[in-house]
Amino acid sequence: MKSKKNSRIIIIAISLSVLIIGASMFIINSVNKAGNVTFEHIHGLGFTGDGEKLLVPAHDGLRIYENDAWEKSKNEPHDYMGFSMTSDGFYSSGHPSPSSDLKNPFGIIKSDDTGSKIEPLALYGEVDFHGMSAGYHSSSIYVINSEPNSIMSNPGLFYSLDNTENWKQSKVENLTGQATTLAVHPDNENMVAMGTNEGVFISLNNGDNFEQALEGESVSALSYTFDEQVMAASMKDKVKLSLINLDSLSVVDIKVPKMESDEYISYLAANPSDVNTFSFTTSENNIYLTQDLGESWNLIVEKGKAVKGE
Repeated sequence: MKSKKNSRIIIIAISLSVLIIGASMFIINSVNKAGNVTFEHIHGLGFTGDGEKLLVPAHDGLRIYENDAWEKSKNEPHDYMGFSMTSDGFYSSGHPSPSSDLKNPFGIIKSDDTGSKIEPLALYGEVDFHGMSAGYHSSSIYVINSEPNSIMSNPGLFYSLDNTENWKQSKVENLTGQATTLAVHPDNENMVAMGTNEGVFISLNNGDNFEQALEGESVSALSYTFDEQVMAASMKDKVKLSLINLDSLSVVDIKVPKMESDEYISYLAANPSDVNTFSFTTSENNIYLTQDLGESWNLIVEKGKAVKGE
């Protein structure tokens, strides 16, 4: 069993790692002179409830991919952090746009799919969470808290099962390595996965105890699928994308497109309406999409610039 001291050290490492990953993904402009959509500070990835749209939060608002084409959201260009897509919108933290009357930072907010209706939920004007994940069909929210605030008295992994009304701190036992990412099961509010530089760890009891599900891999991104698997991106000698069966913990590797030597997968998203469709972003501001479980890939953003569909 991990000591409380070791658990606190791991949580502090989580916070630093999330900040480093978020800061490493950037490009200069939001829209170039030709009007093509581009990306600054990619902060997440997620499919809408109908599976038709892919949303990407950038430094200055949302980008939306639908019918092989990109567009920039017409709503206020907020700087969303800790972005987590759900069946009826998204949870997020971050900062409002300069022209907005909303408080800075966001704390935790809930929005519709496009960011047109924003509801502050907790720690509004107080905290900016970079590490946050929510259940796609549940109201469970998990956050990595880096310092004390008015709700959370110390650093650690905290969770709410009732849309931020009440919070508890996870014990985070049997988690080893430097944690970098987390994901919440779409339906089971008690199941959370965390990735570290030593593998994938899964908890069935709200992060109190973890079991290792993938060893010897430095994990950069995680996402639960909608067919009882965890999708994990890792980097050792090369980039790997693995599917971990939640019942057997068996692992199947998925083909990935060729990448640069130091490029890694930064965010993953599974499509709720098609188990063969998912997408990922990379540290080089590329975004890929597959509709056949990795047998073929479409490059839909290259070096931060949207790729036009044929």
